[in-house]
Amino acid sequence: MDNILYRVLQSFILPENDMSKAFWRLCELLARQGQQELPDTFPPETDEQLQHLLEQMNNRHRSQSRSGESETATTETTSNSDPTPLDAASGSSNDFDVQTLKSSISNLSQDNGPMLFDDNSASIINFKPSEPLRITCLTIGSRGDVQPYISLCKGLLEEGHRPRIATHKEFEPWIRGHGIDFAPIDGDPAELMRICVENGMFTYAFLKEASSKFRGWIDDLLSSSWKGCQDSDVLIESPSAMAGIHVAEAMGIPYFRAFTMPWSKTAVYPHAFAVPDRNLGGTYNTLTYIMFDTLFWKAISGQVNRWRKKELGLQNTSLDKMQPDKVPFLYNFSPSVVPPPQDYPEWVRVTGYWFLNEGSEWAPPSELVAFIDKARADKKKLVYIGFGSIVVSDPVAMTKTVVESVMKVGVRCILSKGWSDRLGDAKSTKAEIALPPEIHQITAAPHDWLFSQVDAVVHHGGAGTTGASLRAGVPTIIKPFFGDQFFFGSRVHDLGVGMCMKKLNVAAFTRALWEATNSQRMIIKAKLIGERIRQEDGVGKAIQSIYRDLEYAKTLTLLRRTASGHPSTDAEDENLEDFLDGIEESWTFVGDEIFPKTQDPKSELKALIDGAAAGTLPPLDDDGEEDVAC
Repeated sequence: MDNILYRVLQSFILPENDMSKAFWRLCELLARQGQQELPDTFPPETDEQLQHLLEQMNNRHRSQSRSGESETATTETTSNSDPTPLDAASGSSNDFDVQTLKSSISNLSQDNGPMLFDDNSASIINFKPSEPLRITCLTIGSRGDVQPYISLCKGLLEEGHRPRIATHKEFEPWIRGHGIDFAPIDGDPAELMRICVENGMFTYAFLKEASSKFRGWIDDLLSSSWKGCQDSDVLIESPSAMAGIHVAEAMGIPYFRAFTMPWSKTAVYPHAFAVPDRNLGGTYNTLTYIMFDTLFWKAISGQVNRWRKKELGLQNTSLDKMQPDKVPFLYNFSPSVVPPPQDYPEWVRVTGYWFLNEGSEWAPPSELVAFIDKARADKKKLVYIGFGSIVVSDPVAMTKTVVESVMKVGVRCILSKGWSDRLGDAKSTKAEIALPPEIHQITAAPHDWLFSQVDAVVHHGGAGTTGASLRAGVPTIIKPFFGDQFFFGSRVHDLGVGMCMKKLNVAAFTRALWEATNSQRMIIKAKLIGERIRQEDGVGKAIQSIYRDLEYAKTLTLLRRTASGHPSTDAEDENLEDFLDGIEESWTFVGDEIFPKTQDPKSELKALIDGAAAGTLPPLDDDGEEDVAC
């Protein structure tokens, strides 16, 4: 035999080489696949044993070649030249036996067996930091804005980190009850919710009232955020909190954004606060993000820059310097509900919902259990109706509309009437109408338990509540009031798993209730999307995304600090040099927009900073979600 294989792979198969074990395991696998006997000494340990094995292989291939020629000669004319051993080996590939191959793999020892990846997201690289991190999650708003962070922090606790949630004081007992550290943030979420409902989210009327009533509140929010994020190694913020990107810059720590609604520029979806009545196309969608960022920053930039100078010791900044589009972003909604657009950059990740599963430890009241059992015994469809903690001007009228619609459709209803509990006007003090026996009122219940008990869910369209009802696999009716609720109402409608009601009156509500409890097409679609959502691990994927993008986030903060004139430490300078070395090796640039043709390192650094400020600096290379280790 011509030792071609040996000569080509000589550096890999020498006995003293560490790769030899893997190579000889491959030989063993191929031999067993061909139902061939192995020599007594295998794998070979000396050069003599190796040469003896190669001679055996040579003789065996020659024998197979002669046997194959005599069989073939009876049916067809063959070439006069003898086939090489490699030809004979390739000719025997027709006898490939899949079952033998599988059996051979299973017979290999655990220590020396091949490493197989049957998951396209598998990676041999471990991105998890070697030391525990102090991670602060900064958010403002309602219960639905806080709940996903509790779930994320519970996952971070399991990973050995020390998470903290900085938010409104009223949520402290709930957060600490899950073993998570807490820091208070000033501001009244109910007052903010009231002007959102009455004026619309970020409309002219909203900005006018907010500018007169919320200037002091924003100052308090910024200052308390700075205090609440101290002693942190990583900061994750809902961008509505406004302070995080500046706090991270002042502290020199990695900064992430996380949100329940689309906030990153795309042509596929409009901004969640600018959803039109009909589809206006990609140009409109893209402009909504640009206009929103510009107007929102214009409204708060004066206060923010005064705060930066007074408390953080930073220079003034702008949208161009902050580069919010470059910040690594975690979206905690399902890709089955909001498929990630292809124009999202690689540092924007749709992880799946961050569900807080509290139903397994919750004991339902006996009255509620009896009501559910009676509805099932009477063969009546059961619906849940609740609009969260929204604030309405006439809660009595809303209750009356709900009661009349339920009675007309003939369903049973579990009612969570939270709309008269927070900051209603004088009408909210009026006596409520009596509820019929077909409606059972509750104060609170965990969604993961409650929604699995009913046939349809009616709510306001908050991101978390929408995710919970879709995960339950039941049709969803949404009556949005402000903000992202209109966006998720349109998604439910477009997916065919529910309806979005623009107005809440008896006629519209009655029709929606009947269809949600009787349309088999809608029921089946809701069931299918529920199955997909239940298979996702949003928290796990979010934590892995944080690990993967941690160095990128750290580099962005460093560049932001340097661009604003903040004095850098020796460690920061070393990190920046490592970053420069990394991009020189892994990137190819066309033109000299970032690095001019100069031998002066300081000039190169200045050009890098200018490129970052101009938004032309790409992120660190990332494996991506679909990479396969090999």
